[in-house]
Amino acid sequence: MAEHIATANPTVVGDVWRRERATRRLTWFVVTLAFTVWVILAIAFGRWAAAVLDVAAASAPATLSISSGVVLYRDASQRNEVAGQQGMKLFDGDELTTSFGSDAELFLFDGTKADLFQSARVRVDASRIGRFNPAATRARLVLMSGAMRLSIPQMQNKAHTVNVITPHGGAAFVPGEYTVRVTPDGTRISVWDGRSAAAIADQIVELTPGQKLILAPDQVNYQVVEVLENVVANSDFSQGMANWAFWEDREQGIPDVAGSLTVGAPTGPGAPARALQVSRHSQIDAHNETGLRQILNRDVTGARSIQVRARLKVDDATLSGGGYLGSEYPMMLRVRYRDSRGADQVWTQGFYYANPENRPTPMGQLVPRGVWTDVIFDLTQPRNPPISIDSIEVFGAGHTFDASIADIQLLVD
Repeated sequence: MAEHIATANPTVVGDVWRRERATRRLTWFVVTLAFTVWVILAIAFGRWAAAVLDVAAASAPATLSISSGVVLYRDASQRNEVAGQQGMKLFDGDELTTSFGSDAELFLFDGTKADLFQSARVRVDASRIGRFNPAATRARLVLMSGAMRLSIPQMQNKAHTVNVITPHGGAAFVPGEYTVRVTPDGTRISVWDGRSAAAIADQIVELTPGQKLILAPDQVNYQVVEVLENVVANSDFSQGMANWAFWEDREQGIPDVAGSLTVGAPTGPGAPARALQVSRHSQIDAHNETGLRQILNRDVTGARSIQVRARLKVDDATLSGGGYLGSEYPMMLRVRYRDSRGADQVWTQGFYYANPENRPTPMGQLVPRGVWTDVIFDLTQPRNPPISIDSIEVFGAGHTFDASIADIQLLVD
């Protein structure tokens, strides 16, 4: 019997081999795809987790301290205001408004103190501490109106700045002392100590101690000036009597000569380039006041410094000292203002060179006769300091007088 040997069909064998190879390729493709997806998901999750850790922060509410008056509080979730309470906590979005005659302090988590003066409105925009990344820490206030003083202490390993946003722009502050004032005509940022940087349009403006940034309402234009800003226009009389208004007060019922005002270029040691001369030669010794006035209407709420400066020279006066009532001097300066109670106040300072009759001089200062003298006064020293400057006046008073003045400055922060 013949032996029968079965042999495989080559075509069938080839098909099996191809199917196995395709299966292996598909398996490797699926495995590779799964691994790739896993890697992508792992990277995405890692980045997400890193981002979460990077921005994760815990709320660190600010604390309110009321010094005087009534402070109104509005919770971020409410529309109505209620009376603020001593020691209450303010979280992101909460607002404070100080009423007329009130003062308050807001303490942030890093020890920053924000002194709020009357008629100020501020919102806690962000007050939180980074849980894992110090860069996630935020300390940001929004000052919508009024004045605020910032005192920012040094803090170990501090990775954040204190930011203040106003309707006219914002700025960042490092440890130091600052004043931020918001009025309808712009925002003023004064740097007393430390440094500040403001983003204006497409540039960064940096401020150093002794500088003030004035942001215009258009959020584009700005000025950098000295921290003590002179608010008197044409203060050196280089434009004659422009920006000043003449006034005179004569004794009623007694006709006498009027006072005289002239602007010229004085000579002699220490003489300024231009000066205002106030003079009068009485014929019958009747009282007279002759001078110039400039309306200022300047908000100085919370001012750290308000200074009156001038150069003056007294040449002649027939009245001794301050006259009969201590209110008549050959050269006088007067500032009219409102205090924190809303009351009208008047600061007056006179200058004389002799007092042989020992007349009262309650508002007078003795100066050498015929010598140019620099004078300076601080208006924050009175018991009720100004919150608004109404006007400044310069004048001579008495019977016969002759005096000159130059470089009249009213410096405010």
